[in-house]
Amino acid sequence: MTLSSNNVRVNRKSATVRKSKRSLVFDVHSHIRIPEVTALLREMSQTGNPNTRQWVSGRSAVEQKRIQQQNLPKETDYKVRLRELDRLGIDIQAVAVNLPSVYYYADGELALKVARICNDGIAEFVSHAPDRFVGIGSVPLQDVPRAIRELERAVNSLGLRGAWISSNVQCQELGEPKFRRFWAKAQDLDIPVFIHPLGFTHPERLQKWALWSTIGQPLEEVLAMSSLIYEGVMDRYPNLKICVCHGGGYMPYYIGRHDETFAQRREIRDKLKMRPSAYLDRFYYDTVIFDPDMLTLLVKKAGTGKVMMGTDMPYTAPEPVAFIRNAHGLAAADKEKLLWRNAAKLLRIPV
Repeated sequence: MTLSSNNVRVNRKSATVRKSKRSLVFDVHSHIRIPEVTALLREMSQTGNPNTRQWVSGRSAVEQKRIQQQNLPKETDYKVRLRELDRLGIDIQAVAVNLPSVYYYADGELALKVARICNDGIAEFVSHAPDRFVGIGSVPLQDVPRAIRELERAVNSLGLRGAWISSNVQCQELGEPKFRRFWAKAQDLDIPVFIHPLGFTHPERLQKWALWSTIGQPLEEVLAMSSLIYEGVMDRYPNLKICVCHGGGYMPYYIGRHDETFAQRREIRDKLKMRPSAYLDRFYYDTVIFDPDMLTLLVKKAGTGKVMMGTDMPYTAPEPVAFIRNAHGLAAADKEKLLWRNAAKLLRIPV
């Protein structure tokens, strides 16, 4: 079965698509900006917001602001975003908040307020083109009871299809026991949780040359995955669905060292049910990795059913659709999985 953007129809309630002539393209990784949240966070920053981007150097901060201003229309105007999707040949896109809207430094009550504004804004953005957009929600993860309540509201009342979280919560690792009720609820709701880092927790050596992005964020993804594996979250919740952005950072490509350490050290063997590499196919991954050889390796390590096309819009990866269609060593059926089938299955959109 093949599908086309000309005849795609996705209803947020029934979530169905119609057949047509060419392969459907589904983007699972994109960001939007909720202006009300941006204004609130700007106001909070004037009173001493500890979430200031301390990992960004002075020159990088200027460049970051320039890029953000350039991309602002694609983050806030659904019509501009739709034109960008048409230009790239993308039919459906999952949208989540831009990461400066992560507010784990706030108290639970304020964090819940921000999360509700985020989720209401995402739902409104999706409502303008429910045949093209799918919403991914936000939660105040530093306050697990409130995070659970907001996750239930986002999924059951707003029709959002998953949750978007950072790779740590104020330097607390995602596998720590305090977060287990959240993971249990995500499994119970049968929704995916997307992990995307916000800078890096120890910026001293990474401020120059935007190394917080090129090195720091992939390291954050490794730390998040490692915590979930070694702390037993993946064993405790066997049906949990977690997607790690940017192809899982460095984790899938250097997993052999984890396995070697597992073989040598009893304190690790006593904790895990399997060697670390055996957990790679428990996660989902996007294709925002820029290197075609890495894409082939990622599919080999994780399996053809666990990799999905992503753009990181508005910071769009170059030619994201061609990146998959031109990939070497992948069968046509596997490319179809990466382009749309895996995402449609993960986000429970019948096709």
